[in-house]
Amino acid sequence: MRPALRLQLSLLLLDLCQALVMPHVQGRVSNNHMMSIIERPDTPLFCLNVCLHIKPERREEFLDCIRANQEGTLTTEPLAVTYIYGEDETTPDTWRFFEQYVGKEGFEAHAKTPHFAVWEAFASTDPFSAPPDVNFFVEDSALSVCAGAAALHEVLAEGDFTKLFCLAVQMHVKPQLRDSFLEALRADQQGALTSEPLAVSYLFGEDTENCNVFHMFEAYCGGRDGFTQHVQTPHYQKWADFKCAVEPFSAPASVGYYEVYLGVSE
Repeated sequence: MRPALRLQLSLLLLDLCQALVMPHVQGRVSNNHMMSIIERPDTPLFCLNVCLHIKPERREEFLDCIRANQEGTLTTEPLAVTYIYGEDETTPDTWRFFEQYVGKEGFEAHAKTPHFAVWEAFASTDPFSAPPDVNFFVEDSALSVCAGAAALHEVLAEGDFTKLFCLAVQMHVKPQLRDSFLEALRADQQGALTSEPLAVSYLFGEDTENCNVFHMFEAYCGGRDGFTQHVQTPHYQKWADFKCAVEPFSAPASVGYYEVYLGVSE
């Protein structure tokens, strides 16, 4: 992919991540807010996949707190790139987050902000029904924005709402199969980047603390249909065949599904 096109698609994805709203919140963020973003660097970003299990009676308090944290993150932090979240597809009151920062220092700066301090205060009041699951990783490469990002941006630019179907994946890879695993996964990623009209983002990276543990984030337009189209592609079939043929995992892969809702206003 040409560098100019890659940069353009990267900026489009950053635009849409700035435009997130939850489905039960009817407010929309402004176009000016959408464009108040930093340019994605040509180096991999520091990422988080997070899963929080919230007590049902603390749900609304949690959402108020996390919206404020998101707003502060995207409007005041120069090293914050992406902050999206949504409820798990099958488990009520389980919330999944994906965040990106420019370097580990970007997340460390995030953790020192007033809005994060408010979140920490809330988290100290026992709102969780199970321990939080927080995973840090660095992107395998800076190539993560897929062909579908351009079409999604057009929808948002017209002031319409749309949604992304997202996946959070964790894989424990056998050390002796690491190289072949990465080759197969990068091939599937390249196919999604260049040829899928409903694919918006596809990225992965190794856990910062545990060798051979890899985390993924994927996002598709149009609900589950976008992901369904992905699994029907030739490049995904090659990835699926690889997994069946060599059994690269030392433990079962973990996959969580969730949706985030996006929109802009005039």
